[in-house]
Amino acid sequence: MDIGLVYSENDPRQTETRDFLREFIKKHGVNATISETRKKVASPTLVINGEALKDMRQTPRKKNAPMFPGVKEIAAALEHHLWSL
Repeated sequence: MDIGLVYSENDPRQTETRDFLREFIKKHGVNATISETRKKVASPTLVINGEALKDMRQTPRKKNAPMFPGVKEIAAALEHHLWSL
């Protein structure tokens, strides 16, 4: 599995996404290549096997909330790709 992650290491929510991704891969024993790019971005970008994971919301959940999938959605996408291998 090829995974690309672009995130801001200054945003704790984005580093939480990075940590979750690393832990998921480790916990599930997935053979994956993770390419991390640290860059000042408003929301992280996650690409799994060439497919970008993005939020389909038109408006934020709450005021100033990021428009990016949460860890539940990320886990679901990773599991989907695991079963697709």
